[in-house]
Amino acid sequence: MKVYYYFLFRIYRLYKDKNKETDSQALFSATAVSTTTLSINVFSFYGVLDYFDLVPTLENKYITILIMLIFGWINHYFFVRERKFLNYGFQKDKKGGFLIVAYLILSVFFAVTEAQFNRKKIFKENVGQISNEPRKESLEGKIRKWFE
Repeated sequence: MKVYYYFLFRIYRLYKDKNKETDSQALFSATAVSTTTLSINVFSFYGVLDYFDLVPTLENKYITILIMLIFGWINHYFFVRERKFLNYGFQKDKKGGFLIVAYLILSVFFAVTEAQFNRKKIFKENVGQISNEPRKESLEGKIRKWFE
């Protein structure tokens, strides 16, 4: 838990020091960034489970948004709102900053890699479902024939 509080502290201090935000703005920014990062990690893990057909596929974007909003509310209410991460006496240092940047890069890399595997899986599934019906001519094709 202390690692997550350090992550929150670094986000909070970034927005407070560099962007000169007020306390409430910096808390909101810390909530938004940490919730987005948490959501990327959770949905990436969910994608791995979906790749192996262990869970059903989430096809409705509104359910995904609702889950992210719930994560955000829980994150803010239980972790950010009380400012516990400021009571640990954390200091900004280069090693901690490097670790957080490395964590963010690895999170994005994992999400992109997982998405690529799922894209290939979906493509393979769709190859067998291609219809043998003749394709309808597109509007662009009709317009080209006018000028021929």
